[in-house]
Amino acid sequence: MEHNFERLKTHILPLSRSEIFEVARTEWDLVSVEITEEFDHCPCGQEIKEHCYIRNRITGQSTYVGNVCINRFIGIDTGNLFDGLKRIAKDPYANANLDVIEHGCQMGYIYDTEYRFLVSTRLKRKLSDKQLEWKRKINRRITKQISVQRRTRT
Repeated sequence: MEHNFERLKTHILPLSRSEIFEVARTEWDLVSVEITEEFDHCPCGQEIKEHCYIRNRITGQSTYVGNVCINRFIGIDTGNLFDGLKRIAKDPYANANLDVIEHGCQMGYIYDTEYRFLVSTRLKRKLSDKQLEWKRKINRRITKQISVQRRTRT
């Protein structure tokens, strides 16, 4: 199944104040992301594992869309966020990319000193044992908060 823009509009417009999609899409903010092992469906109909939870800042309504729709149609750039999240979920000693670091800071998952540490070491290959352990601790907290997990269906 492919991305169906009309289905996405049909889902988003009733949750928005504006009845014009180009205006309505500007009402939404990214509030969290989730990576799951099982497939779900985006409102556009596409199967997804990468969920972007969004909230309308005017109406207070919330929903989720896939990572392609958030970028292509809603216009919220997730950049390399999902690639970086998968990398640190697979290897907690890996360097988080800037999109993951920024998202973690914006969401309150990491503190200022941790933010500065991750930014300053993100391109370095050799870290001390103490630095590696601190990075692992921060990365695990980020992945726990962002739910890189298996979904349970009831």
